Amino acid sequence: MSLQLEREQRWQELVAQIQAEYQQLAPREKSWIRTACARIESLQNQLDQLFRSGDGLAQCRTCRGDCCALGHNHLTLANLLLFLTQEIELPVLDFSSTCPLLGARGCQLSAARRPYNCISFLCDRIEDQLQKTEVEQFYRLEKELRTLYHSFASRYAGGGMSGLLVVAQRLQGRAYLERKNL
Repeated sequence: MSLQLEREQRWQELVAQIQAEYQQLAPREKSWIRTACARIESLQNQLDQLFRSGDGLAQCRTCRGDCCALGHNHLTLANLLLFLTQEIELPVLDFSSTCPLLGARGCQLSAARRPYNCISFLCDRIEDQLQKTEVEQFYRLEKELRTLYHSFASRYAGGGMSGLLVVAQRLQGRAYLERKNL
């Protein structure tokens, strides 16, 4: 079996596993997840606004998203839960692409649902277009966002900053939403 096919199959399996685990959670736990995910969305939208203020869309078109070629399999547990809490269908991932989230028109994910690594990165070209106060605000928001992603890591066995395919190897069959700090 090719690596691409193996990743696609493993991805489908882990999404199904996490969906099933999420459905079994107590209402209180689902509420915690929904609240944390809503805050992640808000922060990521604010970061995206600053990215756009730095002419980020034009800058990315110019370099054709070179940083995206470096980001493979970054979708985390928190990102997947953003979809599950709102019952939004995941896009089809293309594991033959430099990043499985890239489509013909760029990233298939809205800014609010992109992986941390993707939304928190400002290349020099973009950062140079921002005012000093905007750069400071960007990194203040990024720090708060990082703390939220780390809260998933401290709460769940499958949480963290690593992509789910990487986490799957670490978990070796354990539940992604297994509580760590009970």
